[in-house]
Amino acid sequence: MRYYFLIIYYVGFTGYAAAQGCSDAGFCSLGAIKNLDPHKTGKNTVAIGSSFGIGERQTLTINPYLQYSSQVESRLQLAVKITSTYADGFLGKVFDAGDIYGFATLSFRKRKYTQGRVVAGFKIPLTSANDKNAAGKPLPLDYQSSIGTYDLVAGINYLIRERFEIDAGLQLPLIQKNRNSFFPDEYTDTRVYDFAPTNQFLRKSDVLLRIGYYFPISPTLVIKPNVLAIYHLGEDSYVNRFNVRTTLPGSSGLTLNAGIVITKQLTSATQLELIAAAPFVVRELRPDGLTRAAAFNIQYSISF
Repeated sequence: MRYYFLIIYYVGFTGYAAAQGCSDAGFCSLGAIKNLDPHKTGKNTVAIGSSFGIGERQTLTINPYLQYSSQVESRLQLAVKITSTYADGFLGKVFDAGDIYGFATLSFRKRKYTQGRVVAGFKIPLTSANDKNAAGKPLPLDYQSSIGTYDLVAGINYLIRERFEIDAGLQLPLIQKNRNSFFPDEYTDTRVYDFAPTNQFLRKSDVLLRIGYYFPISPTLVIKPNVLAIYHLGEDSYVNRFNVRTTLPGSSGLTLNAGIVITKQLTSATQLELIAAAPFVVRELRPDGLTRAAAFNIQYSISF
């Protein structure tokens, strides 16, 4: 019963927190950095899923995605993932393609009590992050399906005694193609000033550290509570009305999230994964649109 209490606690907690979730920027939801697959049976896996979030000023975001992975060699897995976003808030509604991720996972040789994996890849944006509402006005990044950056993604997963897990990662923007043109003063509704100006937005890098523990409840059910730290390495910037690039004070710093992952094997080849997360330490300002008052993810996968 204590494990089910943990589920209720984490899911309930997400409904009351307000801060950065970890989905839009992307790297904490890739392969072994997100979660190991305790029930995988085939060399190839197709996964379909979506995250759901409530962002700044109750902006609803739905992020469907499709992922394919292949075990090309005993220790090497290749994968590709494509995302999209539907956003609905008081500024409007918009749906668009998001990003394409390509990444590889290389497993170390297993030792008596430990197993390590390295994940490396890239992110390619499918939009320039400047979708507009029905009135033709630019929307903030909370409504955009991509941040508009070409990123290098790298991480390491370390598992001890098949239970205790440590993850570390880096997401480094290499090319910034963000063409967002949002200024709050284009709107008369004063609620819009909760969103930072993001005209020609430039985003800094993130580093990640996650600690988790796998609890096998039954042969087909595994639960992993975890704590995730994300540190934004610098202050983001935008171009102001005078065509001067200006930093956004408070946009750097630490976010801490508590989360839980539930993996249920449905058949020998299929499984369901549920994730809930909530922050308890936040950055002062999150102009990149990663504010989440609640964050959930559901994924269905089939191996063959």
